[in-house]
Amino acid sequence: MLSRIFAVVAAVTGATIAPSALAQSNDEAVLFSQGHFKGFSMRISGPTRSIDALVVKSIQIPQGSTWELCSGSTFTGCTRITQSKAAMAITVRSARPVAPPIPATATVSPGPVKASGGSLRGLASEFFVTPEESGNRIEVDPGAGALPRRATDFCRAHGWRTSAYEREQAIDGRRYLADVLCADELR
Repeated sequence: MLSRIFAVVAAVTGATIAPSALAQSNDEAVLFSQGHFKGFSMRISGPTRSIDALVVKSIQIPQGSTWELCSGSTFTGCTRITQSKAAMAITVRSARPVAPPIPATATVSPGPVKASGGSLRGLASEFFVTPEESGNRIEVDPGAGALPRRATDFCRAHGWRTSAYEREQAIDGRRYLADVLCADELR
């Protein structure tokens, strides 16, 4: 439907987008109905589902980011895009940014390990790639049961009942919480 609206408005107005209108924020993708970043555009700043079948012929994404353009309306049949493309043809029904993977181990300078923050919140859960407190990663003491206890404490501090999933990341011999999925109940 959106692609039909693009076509109708373009035919009626003969409009094009001025280059100054193409300014985008650092966290959004801009989908274009024509190649070379022309035609009408659709800005997407986060996970977007159920887009009326839109044929995307070019895309602008922030440098260093990754996006998935999906043919299914619930993020299925996805193609990863890691840089802006001036010429392409893909039918899009959903799109979302993809967080960069964190390495299993890393080397950092002494002192607290800074976190990137942010989460992906759903109706019944919230996922934290690099959990943090006061801007720093959460260190986990070695010992049996320490990881799930620390993850559950973190989830409770964020309004959830439990941690449904958690992992640890080793950095310079220290262990930190990673990939924590907070939820109200386990299934």
